[in-house]
Order: sequence, then C-alpha cells, then structure tokens
Amino acid sequence: MWSAATDSGPFNGELERPAVRELVPAALDGATVLDAGCGSGAQCEWLLDAGAEVTGIDVSPRMIEEAERRCGGRARFFVADLGEPLPLDAGSFDGITCSLALHYLRDWTVPLRSFASALRPGGWVVLSVDHPFGPPLPTQHEGYFATELVNDTWTKNGVEVTQHFWRRPLSASIGAFGDAGFVLDRVAEPQPSTEALERWPGELTGIIGVPTFIVYRLLKR
Repeated sequence: MWSAATDSGPFNGELERPAVRELVPAALDGATVLDAGCGSGAQCEWLLDAGAEVTGIDVSPRMIEEAERRCGGRARFFVADLGEPLPLDAGSFDGITCSLALHYLRDWTVPLRSFASALRPGGWVVLSVDHPFGPPLPTQHEGYFATELVNDTWTKNGVEVTQHFWRRPLSASIGAFGDAGFVLDRVAEPQPSTEALERWPGELTGIIGVPTFIVYRLLKR
C-alpha cells in the first residue's frame, strides 16, 4: 500500500519520476545501470523494462526485499549506505539513477566519488533532490546560502510523515558535482502536467509555478 501510494501519488509518481526518466538516455538496451537509493524498486522495474541490466541498492533491508519481489529476479540488489564508499567494481556501469536520496546526506563527497568510480568513461548520472529555490520551510532558519538540516511533514495513506533532509544552495550542489569529476549536462525543474492536475487538483494546483524538485544529468569527465 505504501509503495503504491508513492508510485502513483501526485509528487513522486506524477511530478518527480517523469522528470527523472526524461533525462535518462534513451538507449538503455543492454546498458548496465545502478539505481542508488532504489526504495521498493519502481525505478529498477522501469529500467529493466527498457532493456537495462540493473543493480539496485538501498540502506533499508525491507525496501531491498520489496524491490526483489517486485522485479522477480531480473535485477541484482544489496543493502548499502550512500554515506559510505560503495562496494562496486570500478568502471562497471554505464549509468546511475538516484531519486530523492542524496538530500538525506549533508556531505555528497563520498557518494559522488563512488558514482564516478563505478562509471565507465562518459557514463551518466541522473539524480533528483529537493529544489534549493523551494519555499523556505518553518524549520529553515539560516537562509538560502546555508547548508542546513530541515524537516517537512505531510500525510500519505492516512499516515503523518516527517522527513529530515539537507537543503543547500545551488552553488554547493554544482561545486560538489565538479569536485567529483562530473560536468553538468542538463537540468529539469518539473511542473505538473495537465493530466496530473486533472487527477490531483487539490495536491498539485498550489505548486504551479513553485520549485519543488530539481533533476540533474551529470556526465563523467
């Protein structure tokens, strides 16, 4: 139920994921792709259906179990913490997706270096995070230019959820990408589609014209 509410919900399913997938290179048949922070496996399933050979990692053993069930043995999964160096062979992937995971880490040095090491020359990363230009949250006190731990609360499936994550200025994000050996290739700032607004008017009408998520496509130098 929780995964279904995420996969087909207004924010992940209808806003963020289409923007991520729009930036994933189209030629996936036979490509080796890592989904970092794979959750219950929705992105892994999409990559598999597009012809990729997929490895999924997540810090939660229960999410890994769900992803394994969902993908029916078609992908490789293991538990890993993005805050620690990833146990991956150098140059073993053509691409990496990372959906709404990095903003849970204050320091991006370790994960981005792990990504760069795991990619072949010319490899790509498509990652999404909370938008740095989003409206200030009540727990955000130090201003836009600070890297600050904030939290946000919402209700999903009748359950109140509070998430803690880091906000940082755009310059800090782009600097971290460059330090890890990436160049910034594309940026997407998703807005609700007409179809999504028709389906979720109460949830999405208020964010028209408001930054929510940002998606980056990076290329390994």
